[in-house]
Amino acid sequence: MTRTTDAQGRSVVRVAGEIDLSNTDSFAAALEGTTGPLVVDLTEVLYIDSAGMSVLFAYADRAEIVATPLLAPIIEVSGLTSMATVRGMEG
Repeated sequence: MTRTTDAQGRSVVRVAGEIDLSNTDSFAAALEGTTGPLVVDLTEVLYIDSAGMSVLFAYADRAEIVATPLLAPIIEVSGLTSMATVRGMEG
């Protein structure tokens, strides 16, 4: 996981691989240190479980989530699309 700032001053957290119970603490820690608008880049995530999704829900009110079609089913079924801006899931 990496955290940077984009040209608009938003915190950008990029994640790769899997997000599951084994690493949700570090995922949450990467998001906790941010203030204001947040971009969560999941374009290199191959798998996310319910523990990872719960971390995303905690930041949904100020997050823009960038995901791939691979993650679209879980993101849509979870209802996260109605709470956060989600883009990049078109197949």
